Amino acid sequence: MVLKRLKERTRPQHEALEGRVNIGGRCATIEGYRVLIERFYGFYAPAEAALVPLLGGEEGLELDDRRKTPLLRRDLLALGLGESEIDALPLCRDLPPLPGRPEALGCMYVMEGATLGGQYVRKSVSKELPEAAGALAFFSSYGDRVGSMWKAFGDALTARSDSPDAEDRIVDSAAATFDSFERWFAAAP
Repeated sequence: MVLKRLKERTRPQHEALEGRVNIGGRCATIEGYRVLIERFYGFYAPAEAALVPLLGGEEGLELDDRRKTPLLRRDLLALGLGESEIDALPLCRDLPPLPGRPEALGCMYVMEGATLGGQYVRKSVSKELPEAAGALAFFSSYGDRVGSMWKAFGDALTARSDSPDAEDRIVDSAAATFDSFERWFAAAP
């Protein structure tokens, strides 16, 4: 039930974020693609760091296996940035509040959902921007395990939405995460 509520409640925010990110427009040039990966890094790095104390080590979530920051760093290195340049990138300071596990799960729902769309982006970028072929780790996350990883996350999320209050907090946090993500991309060059 929580997954259905999440999808319905966050549909407007999801659509606003997709429009703001403008994958097709940003992936028209290698420079645009680099900026796209920089923006994803700037959101994921602080968000994942915030999730670790709340969800790290929880059975069924495999947070270490789901981290995208290392993949984004790999892509940025492949796009020509050095370690010090990556470390100097701006990071999102407008993350949604994460006072507890339900809010962390709502945030994680948004970030995990991006892996589903990433498969489409990977194929599109491979075709339209072949010079970015070595910088697709983020959009290739989980490889052929995307479906099973999403299902495992959905099962873990459902198991943890064990009260109406927890479910409400998860759904509200997912909406807030989409809003924060959209504002972060709105500030992009």
